[in-house]
Amino acid sequence: MPWKPFKTYSEKGRHIISDNRYMVVATSDKKAKPWAAPVFFAYDSKYNFYFLSAVDSRHAENISENPNVSIVIYDSTSEIGLSDGVQIEAKASMVDEKDVARVIKIYCDRLFPNSDVPATQRYKPEQYSGASEFRFFKVQVVQTYVTGVDRRMDVDLADRDGED
Repeated sequence: MPWKPFKTYSEKGRHIISDNRYMVVATSDKKAKPWAAPVFFAYDSKYNFYFLSAVDSRHAENISENPNVSIVIYDSTSEIGLSDGVQIEAKASMVDEKDVARVIKIYCDRLFPNSDVPATQRYKPEQYSGASEFRFFKVQVVQTYVTGVDRRMDVDLADRDGED
């Protein structure tokens, strides 16, 4: 992603997030054994992040033991010295069953932005709730940082009018 003159670091962070499709979710189990997994992500207007995963994946099992996670979003194709990213401290959990249809819409709008197929027809809510093998997960931001070469700035992604 080429450098662009952003008014704030928050604006830069929102740009990095909107321009990338994958994030790395770092989890740890109750014994603090770490694990990192790349996942496709979607996000809502409050910058809650969502991903779909098997409930028996290592990161999903870790989340059930320890909801504290961190995520990183960056362009891995950037030239050396031009890398920027977003680092986030967060809490993760399975999406509540009452919210599955809403999250499916958010997810499909990002994954299939030009599709005429309704989101809940493509991903049926009943297939992602209860004892389903796959579930949607929500990552709620605690703290966000925009990074660059040798620096890290604390930002508020949802504060569109504020200064950093």
